[in-house]
Order: sequence, then structure tokens, then C-alpha cells
Amino acid sequence: MAHSQGFKVISNLYAAYKDGDLVSFYKDLSPDLVWIECEGFPTPGVFRNKEEVVDNVFSVLARDWSHWNFELDQLIDAGEFIVATGTYQGTHGTTARSFNARAAHTWHVVNGKIVRFEQFADTHLIQSAATA
Repeated sequence: MAHSQGFKVISNLYAAYKDGDLVSFYKDLSPDLVWIECEGFPTPGVFRNKEEVVDNVFSVLARDWSHWNFELDQLIDAGEFIVATGTYQGTHGTTARSFNARAAHTWHVVNGKIVRFEQFADTHLIQSAATA
């Protein structure tokens, strides 16, 4: 079975993340982006463009966590909607406590551009690592 365009876009995004290729990671974000980080996550909120995602999500994670990663397990292709499951792993920069927390990401891709991201994560495990 051939994969949808959305599946290819999101597969490329996770490959770029794994390779540390930030240019490729951000290249398919729509100017009309809605990026939702869940409540209880270290970077909760709704962000509406690449700059807001960089400043309010990835820069904060890099600042506060000595190690941060999302390990992708699977992608589910539902056409323009893609679901990713995986595990966040991290070590907090101040407490030096580590965690592994399961998560799911939902993506909406229209005309090859990511218009929406929403994250669901076991935030209790993450917050427990961030507190002494």
C-alpha cells in the first residue's frame, strides 16, 4: 500500500529530528500552523508559527533539560491525518532526574504542509523528573 503525502511529510519530519537536521524538521510547517503542547508538559500552550515553536518549545527544552528525546515507535497513516506513538526520554538539567514517558502526536497535513500538531503525553512522569 502506498503511503499518503501526509505520511511522507511526517516521516521526513521525524527522520530530520533523529538526524538533528532542524532545517528539514521545520520546512513543512504551514504559515497557518496550530501547534498544541499539552497541559502539564514542560512547554504547554498553543503556538502559531515556527518562531513561536522554536522559542517556546525547543529552546525551553534545550535550556532546562540536559537530555531530551522523542523515540518514535510507529506512524499510523490516515490520509491527511497522521498519528505517531513513541516515548519521550529526558534528564532534567537541575535535578539530574530522568524519565521515560509514553506519548502520542497527532498531525494534520494539507497540501504537503503541516497545519496542526497536538501532543498527548504522560506529563506526571516528566514533571516528577523536573522536581526534586
